[in-house]
Amino acid sequence: MKKGDESTRVTAMDKWQKMKEALRHSYGQVKVEADGYIVDLVKASDGEKIWVQVWVNGAFEGRWTGQQDGLPKYPEGRFFRPMKRAIWKRSKFAELKKVFGKKKAEEMITPRVVGFLPDFGTAGSAVAHLKKHFPECRLVEPGEVVDQ
Repeated sequence: MKKGDESTRVTAMDKWQKMKEALRHSYGQVKVEADGYIVDLVKASDGEKIWVQVWVNGAFEGRWTGQQDGLPKYPEGRFFRPMKRAIWKRSKFAELKKVFGKKKAEEMITPRVVGFLPDFGTAGSAVAHLKKHFPECRLVEPGEVVDQ
């Protein structure tokens, strides 16, 4: 490994750690630039539960939660958490197998993406989603002005 490669790797790891650290605090916030969008991750609370909200270019529209064939219908939905649900509960498998057969019953209890939600349960899951789907994203430093 070359010396330059190692410093790039450390900087990349540093970026993800900075995001997690900023979201560790109550009402923490992180701004990221990815694929031409400005994505804000904001920690929120209702007094009982804490979660991370996602805002794309400073907004959220309900239509962005839609899916088509398991993929986001709108490009902004890529930044949201995929929600998976099965048509039937696993406990109904035996009954479904008798009526529809094993193959069809397996399909009916297998979770599929049914939508995309603009929140994550933890800061770690939000950062992991960005790391997996947008590895080249750029952390916007506080006070930095970004054109949208």
